[in-house]
Amino acid sequence: MKNLLSTLLFFFISIQINATTLDASDNNKITKHFNAYVDNGSLPNISILIKKDNKEIYRHSHGFADIDSGTRVNNKTIYRIYSMTKPVTGVAIMQLVENGQLRLNDKVSKYIPAFKNTKVINLDFQDYVVKPKREITIRDLLTHTSGLTYSWAGEGPVNQIYRKYNIRPYYFGALDAELNKFPGNTCQFAAAAASAPLLHNPGEKWSYGINMDVLGCVVEVISKMTFAEYLQKNIFDPLNLKSIGFSVNQTDSDYFTTLYTSGAFSRDGEVVAPSGLNQAELMFSKELRSIDSFDKSPYLTNSSKLYDGGSGLVSNIDDFSKFAEMLLNGGILGGIRILSEASVDLMSKNHLSDEILKDGSAFGLEGVGFGLTVGTIMNPGIAGTYSSEGEFFWGGAASTIFWVDRKNNVTATMMTQFMPSDKYPLREELKTLLYSSLSN
Repeated sequence: MKNLLSTLLFFFISIQINATTLDASDNNKITKHFNAYVDNGSLPNISILIKKDNKEIYRHSHGFADIDSGTRVNNKTIYRIYSMTKPVTGVAIMQLVENGQLRLNDKVSKYIPAFKNTKVINLDFQDYVVKPKREITIRDLLTHTSGLTYSWAGEGPVNQIYRKYNIRPYYFGALDAELNKFPGNTCQFAAAAASAPLLHNPGEKWSYGINMDVLGCVVEVISKMTFAEYLQKNIFDPLNLKSIGFSVNQTDSDYFTTLYTSGAFSRDGEVVAPSGLNQAELMFSKELRSIDSFDKSPYLTNSSKLYDGGSGLVSNIDDFSKFAEMLLNGGILGGIRILSEASVDLMSKNHLSDEILKDGSAFGLEGVGFGLTVGTIMNPGIAGTYSSEGEFFWGGAASTIFWVDRKNNVTATMMTQFMPSDKYPLREELKTLLYSSLSN
């Protein structure tokens, strides 16, 4: 009976889209819905770009890149995409795999020797560390099953060690003056990560963490370039992506956004707040406030050689939409191929075991798995989402989102600049509004 119900749900929710565009009423429905977030003061701005069959079917921008100055968002506005950096790193890694320079099952210690000695926290006696059951592999990093974590992802002993030794990405640390930036480059950061104990044995659980930051070092070791140089030469230049990078070009600084939050937003256990406001006052405050100004952000003055493969990039909506379109097309855009279709297929397939999925550590969502740097829809019916099987997606900490639906030939990219990213169900709402419209 359970299997029958799952099949029926899949039939009704995994929609085959026949329409190739949105009519005026559907367009207005989407616009009105997301404009309300800006007009009621919940979000500073919203930008959406949707393509079907490699053609633009919906584009809309509303709100302010910076509220105080009254600068409005437009097609050139540059956003912090944070964890949407991860699929870019995934493409870089798969390029190296295709070139025979790397294998998914390689031990990370082959490229970063410090990982040979990494320990894991003893689950029974958490004051002790022990040798893990096996070493971390490249696949473990790509799938967030390595045991690496984020300093802000919990209050356990491992997270506390990360905070004590400042093992956190450059830009996240720079958001708060109290959080010092990591004093080193990409590979020094990876070595520091190797010195901290793992949250669990490699391959046993899904835990979100600094895995892609470590992979940035792997790329540097193999390519003999900085991670930034590699991405520029092998991804950004071939795809003609002008705005995307680890810093904002001086010529584009006028298009950069301010990052906002509201309420008692905290990072690493510390409330990110202006002076003069206590936590109790912030708890009930709905007013948007800046936590990284467009004109004082580290993205404008970055001289660091720490290139965050997990969270460091900025981009305008058109450039990231082109990146998504390349994935939709199986690794090719504008006649330029940067990745094979087989690699895109492999990236978008679920790589988590049934045991890990049952554990619930991966999103806590049934019907959803995780591929190589991206979430993937395994069963839309069980997931309860307007999707198609095999759709893959990810988002960023500032509430940016994207997805690629190869069954229906759809890409969607949404940009805003608001933390935390889980406060509003933006992806779910956009998917519902879009697919219910296109299926009519």
